[in-house]
Amino acid sequence: MPKEERTERPSPAGPARPPDQSWAEGAEAVGAAESALPYEPTTGAEPSIRAGGPVAGTPATVAARSRAGTAPTTGRSKTGTGPAAASPKSGSTTGARDGGDATSAVRTGGDATSPVRTGGDATASGPSGGAADASARAAQPPGASASTGAAQPPGASASTGAERPAGVGTSTGADASARPAPRPGPARPGSRTRHTVAVLGAHLGGGMLAAILARAGIDVVLVDSPHDATTPAGETTVPYTAEVFELLARRYGVPELSALGHFGQLPAEVRRTSGVKSSIGFVYARPGAPVRPHQVVQFNVPSEHGESHLYRPDVEAWVHRLAAGHGAKIPQGRPVLTEVRGEAGDFTIELADGSEVGAAFVVDMSGPDAPMLRRLGPDPALRPLRHSSRVLTAHLRGVRPLERRVDPGEGGTPWTGGTTQVVFPGGWIQLVPFGDDRTGENGLTSVAVSLDAKLWPQRSASAEEDFQQLIRQFPDLEWQFAKATAVRPWTGSEPWQYGANTAAGDGFVVLDRSAVRCDFTLSRDVTLTAELVHEAAAHLIAAADSGDWSVERFRPLESFQAALIEHGDRLLRTALTATTDFRLWNAFCRVWLLHSMFAALSLKRARNDALAAPGRADRWRELERYRGAGLWFPVYPGFVALFDDMDRLARQVADNRLAPGVAAERIFGQLRRASFVPPLFAFGDPTDRYYNFTPLKRVKVLLWAKRRAPYMVHRVLTRGATVLPDVER
Repeated sequence: MPKEERTERPSPAGPARPPDQSWAEGAEAVGAAESALPYEPTTGAEPSIRAGGPVAGTPATVAARSRAGTAPTTGRSKTGTGPAAASPKSGSTTGARDGGDATSAVRTGGDATSPVRTGGDATASGPSGGAADASARAAQPPGASASTGAAQPPGASASTGAERPAGVGTSTGADASARPAPRPGPARPGSRTRHTVAVLGAHLGGGMLAAILARAGIDVVLVDSPHDATTPAGETTVPYTAEVFELLARRYGVPELSALGHFGQLPAEVRRTSGVKSSIGFVYARPGAPVRPHQVVQFNVPSEHGESHLYRPDVEAWVHRLAAGHGAKIPQGRPVLTEVRGEAGDFTIELADGSEVGAAFVVDMSGPDAPMLRRLGPDPALRPLRHSSRVLTAHLRGVRPLERRVDPGEGGTPWTGGTTQVVFPGGWIQLVPFGDDRTGENGLTSVAVSLDAKLWPQRSASAEEDFQQLIRQFPDLEWQFAKATAVRPWTGSEPWQYGANTAAGDGFVVLDRSAVRCDFTLSRDVTLTAELVHEAAAHLIAAADSGDWSVERFRPLESFQAALIEHGDRLLRTALTATTDFRLWNAFCRVWLLHSMFAALSLKRARNDALAAPGRADRWRELERYRGAGLWFPVYPGFVALFDDMDRLARQVADNRLAPGVAAERIFGQLRRASFVPPLFAFGDPTDRYYNFTPLKRVKVLLWAKRRAPYMVHRVLTRGATVLPDVER
């Protein structure tokens, strides 16, 4: 921004409307948001913290910090003592399971990982196992060895009490770099020995949460749900998703989780069945006609992470081993849960083999028929979302590469190199290729279809036949799927999306797939899971530290989840409206990409700022406050305003109060005008449909950020003085 703009800023009412630019009608919100903050930061002292004492501030501030959900760092060693779990041979009690197609068996390091059912609690320690005396286990004190009943020091093996090698499984600068002593849970007097927390649902979200809680010293048991292997789930990431994974790894001291956002760091067997996502492409199709060459958009973002296509059966098996390796308890043989009895502080989880698991607190992530949902009141626990579409899913072989039929264009790359979304009025089809052989017809491809039921009503009881009737209306798609066969059977659901009315109950919370189900498009499913795990872990660790497991303690977590559900619903409603016209979709997908890119950069900046201030008890507070538009960390307000205005314009289009082309031009006008959008991106040019961020362009954007960008945008695009070299990643 030129110097004179620093003093001659637009008024809060926004810039004056140019008489010859109709798009400026919607610019007031963005203009007002840009003028809400000073161009340069105001200098002010950080809140003072007395050594060993409470944080200074107003009562409201102190109360807010007490709810922040951070684990205390005092008394923790800089060197870790956790087990190394990234290796495919790091132990687990896991057996091979498939999600309908041929999945690789879970690999274990010998029979040392075999769990033993003891004392009526059908669980065993993670990687060490070993026989244990039932009566000794039932009488052992908190922190005792699983096999000897003797008290063990922090960081000791759960089965032998032996000290683990220092430095294994640690992360530089992590908040929980050494395993703390086990934390007591809310046990009822006279009840038999129980786990502090039971996590129901041994999928990606449940496994990550169990690993984090076990790493923090909480006695946690991870229980399989009957839907873990059969419920379709998201399989793609974007740069923002990767940053949330990195935050989980750094904040909670589980460094292996960062591999989920850094494809090259995943175990070899996971990489073989998954795949790198080098692009995201949008192909606009119209019934009865071939795709027009100028109605395609492709973003090639050379991420520092290496975005992923995650083959969930193998990824979830690895995460399960990771949780066990960090000390989560696993029921013998992994029987699925059938029912939950009891009450807060004394829950009994019944398993399919007749055994039981005890827990004081339950985190239910098991699925839409979650047992804890019935405890949330007489009203329906789940509600349909406003974006209510039919969803069809399958894994197919024999899908022809779309680039043989639809040319990606001179500036594009093959569609099979990344995620492709074929968009048409009233819906979309997402294609996710797996493995190394992506350009041949023998590769495995995930297909997820989302349809507006009003425009595309169900015409067959068979989900596969429904899909075949759909693609017959699009010549390019009919050619692409002519020889495809299902490996994981077709599934269909109408409506697919739902959200929980409430989430916190007496002694439990309902999260993730038990509380919400959204479309797989734009990586919302995987991203939302990672965000909820981050927030839930903070609250659960804080509850264990304080001993406060009350319903009110988890109301902020309930509100956070509700806010993210609402954001996802708005995003997908806007996307569905944008399918009505390519011009509007062309504008929508640029706002989405800009939002995702700067969310990733802003989260990285906030994370690194926190890691660079290890002495501050409230250093994670700025990552626990919802800002709108799905953002819960410091971000330039113009991005929130841009998203909100796009949503407003889309609603006007949906209500037939605004033409799609007019709405598209107003969005493009905002992208051209906003001071926080790097001009080099050319997001405001509807004809520039290929985004390739080369090293030279990166340098030019950094120069723009240094010389012209608003300060908060400058901070996220450049390496700041507050960031330590060993923190930046």
